[in-house]
Amino acid sequence: MDATATAASRPPGTPEGWPASPVARALYDVLRANPDTRAAVAHRLGLNPSEVDAMEHLMGAPIGPVELSRRLHMTSASATALVDRLEEAGHVVREPDANDGRRRLVRPTPQGARAVYAQIGPMVADLVSAEDGMTQAERDTVLAYLRRVVDVLERHAGHPTPG
Repeated sequence: MDATATAASRPPGTPEGWPASPVARALYDVLRANPDTRAAVAHRLGLNPSEVDAMEHLMGAPIGPVELSRRLHMTSASATALVDRLEEAGHVVREPDANDGRRRLVRPTPQGARAVYAQIGPMVADLVSAEDGMTQAERDTVLAYLRRVVDVLERHAGHPTPG
């Protein structure tokens, strides 16, 4: 790649010699757009961004408040207040853990899950449509790259991927 293409692909304000490529720049643009998208989803759901982050973690499987606080990098008191707000809004419920009667789990209510899916469904459909016109080889290449990106991001977050 020539120096002009590399310089043009550097994020604004980065120093001379910053590692850059058009693909990395496109990924940077995706990552930069993500907080705005999350904020818009939060606004449409009547939630704040932390509450949307919590719902994202809870959509996979019920988890305890302490685990939720770890995943959100907040104190257990802050996580408890967040769960209280989500519960009051009807988005989550607390229930006993079937394996440990002393422990409570937090899970989305059917109403909470429907609200989240209603907001992200159109975006997911558009993302799937963005693949239109791609060959299977192109899809395989993008998929391989994105899996490597996830590995890099998780490694830098201190969460090595299994396997």
